[in-house]
Amino acid sequence: MVSIASKVGPSRSSQRPTVMNLKLAVSRYDFVTVGPIAGREVLVSFEDQLGSVIDYEDVPHEDLVYIFRAVDTLRKYLDRSEDLAGVDITIEKHIPFDTYLGGRAATAAAVMVALAGLWDASIAREDMARLARHVGYGVADAIIGGAVISSLRAAEETTTSVLSQGQIALVLVPAAADLSDAEVFQTVQAISSADVDPVADQTLLEFDQKLIDAVSRGDGKQLALMMHNDFQPALVQIIPEHNDWLTAGMDEGALAAQTIDRGPSLLFVADTQDAAYQLAERYEQRMDITAIAEYGPVAGARLL
Repeated sequence: MVSIASKVGPSRSSQRPTVMNLKLAVSRYDFVTVGPIAGREVLVSFEDQLGSVIDYEDVPHEDLVYIFRAVDTLRKYLDRSEDLAGVDITIEKHIPFDTYLGGRAATAAAVMVALAGLWDASIAREDMARLARHVGYGVADAIIGGAVISSLRAAEETTTSVLSQGQIALVLVPAAADLSDAEVFQTVQAISSADVDPVADQTLLEFDQKLIDAVSRGDGKQLALMMHNDFQPALVQIIPEHNDWLTAGMDEGALAAQTIDRGPSLLFVADTQDAAYQLAERYEQRMDITAIAEYGPVAGARLL
């Protein structure tokens, strides 16, 4: 799931502010293969797109936490004995780690769906999404797929589906940087504090209905006019070269250029899928940075 719009609420005491994201499930997946093994052991291995094993030292700890939590959450829900829950999990990574492209949540969602198939579980997608909220942020969104509005306030996550009738052409530029959430949130609040209206009601966050309508219709041109990321000024301040990356995308024909959520990856909107492929090629040649043409919204995690 990729955030195409993000809003950040005001900071309140020691709690992290409410964050609302408008997300699209895009056409880049991690693939999970599961098989039973005797006993209760859970084995997890990662491979790249060429089938080469990824060293555990290169796997973020939190990704492993999500996977083991996904196994345990589903096992407990199905009241399945640990002695019968041994499983060998192989994950083929197509979504780079730590890029805020939703890869951690997508992998955990795929593990849950694959295990439900392996264990012959009859479970509605809505129930699976409810369970997924116990696994970690964004996993429920990856189960649901499509277009969603996701809100995270304190420890409470809510997801609302958006009816979508068309697809939007996108170019993703995966990027990872050593950023802490605390630093990003502090910078967001420092930038926004000067613009806060002390009279205005700051307790509610919502997206403009025209933005929702653009996503629903698959109208890339209207989306490009409406999309916004409250984290972007902070990210550009922390990593100044991002401004050059964004400008280059617009120079090469993007309808809009934006950072993704609170991370360093970039998102460009194109008019058509052919235009997205051409934009990705030109951007790579110009910036010597990987750019990937994708589209969304697409279905959430599913069995193949």
